[in-house]
Amino acid sequence: MGLLDAYKNATNNWDAKDGKLNESQLIPFGDYEVMLGKVDHPVYKSGWDCLRFDMQVIAGKFASRHEQLRISLAVKTTKGKPMPEFVVSRNIRTIAKIGEMVGLEMKPEYFPDNETDAYERLTAAFKPYEGKTLHMTIIKSDNKKDPDNPYRNYEFEPSKINVETPEPTDPETGDTAVSDDDLPF
Repeated sequence: MGLLDAYKNATNNWDAKDGKLNESQLIPFGDYEVMLGKVDHPVYKSGWDCLRFDMQVIAGKFASRHEQLRISLAVKTTKGKPMPEFVVSRNIRTIAKIGEMVGLEMKPEYFPDNETDAYERLTAAFKPYEGKTLHMTIIKSDNKKDPDNPYRNYEFEPSKINVETPEPTDPETGDTAVSDDDLPF
């Protein structure tokens, strides 16, 4: 990206007179064709860790922008109380849904009782699927405690665009099929 492109991205839908310098760069709520980028297991200074999915928008106005989903598999809160079951279930379903959309079959062994082991197993399982495409919808939900920062919820579907077109092959040999028209002589 050149400096001119960076300028256009930084000032797109931003008013220098009234806009804040550190205004959020979040992708707006809506539908996007995305590519599953890096899947990793970060551990933050606070000790909190998660499974992080980097989704890169691949089409439309926000192409090349990233949305990062940080999904916790913690079964206890930071205060040691049990995590609400609906939270743990939703997080597991999100992981399973992303897996299904990119072709990864979820297996029970990806979810051992040790949270860190689960993150590491899931990171390894998703590695071959980095670069696969899917459709992501970002949905706004009200945040009663902080109305200025609504929650971002996600839904996933198969990609609506086909970016992987396999070369035709010869059914007998499996070699890439070449017609006489393709030959230079």
